[in-house]
Amino acid sequence: MDYGSRNDSIVVGEGSDFNITWVDDFTILKEIESLLGQINIASGYVARDALSNALDPKVRYCLDRCDLSIQSVSELIEAFTFMDATIFHNRQMHASLHQKINIQSDKSAEFNLYLSCLRDALSTLIDTKNGAAAATPYEQV
Repeated sequence: MDYGSRNDSIVVGEGSDFNITWVDDFTILKEIESLLGQINIASGYVARDALSNALDPKVRYCLDRCDLSIQSVSELIEAFTFMDATIFHNRQMHASLHQKINIQSDKSAEFNLYLSCLRDALSTLIDTKNGAAAATPYEQV
């Protein structure tokens, strides 16, 4: 994938009819969406504090804009889309506007690291709920 110059944007998804469809290049977003869905079925939402404790400390700041209870992937990527005014405070309204969801190309490496860390953290939370892990890897003691 060619990310182009520093000021270019990368489309990661497109909103329409109250749904966001992630582009095929970002299959990890679909994985994260699936993991989040599994947790939502069990408890209704992911607590931001629990996810933060399981998330690699170098990317925790990305959760700063999230609500205390996280229910969608769009909430998790808000930190990266905020710069392009693609904010998700009114997620459904924005998705209904047939809008593209972008990140700045100079943030692509950071975005990919964050997505990998999110996938790992959500997997850890699922494993912990199933009794496979006693504590999250980055939990503060």
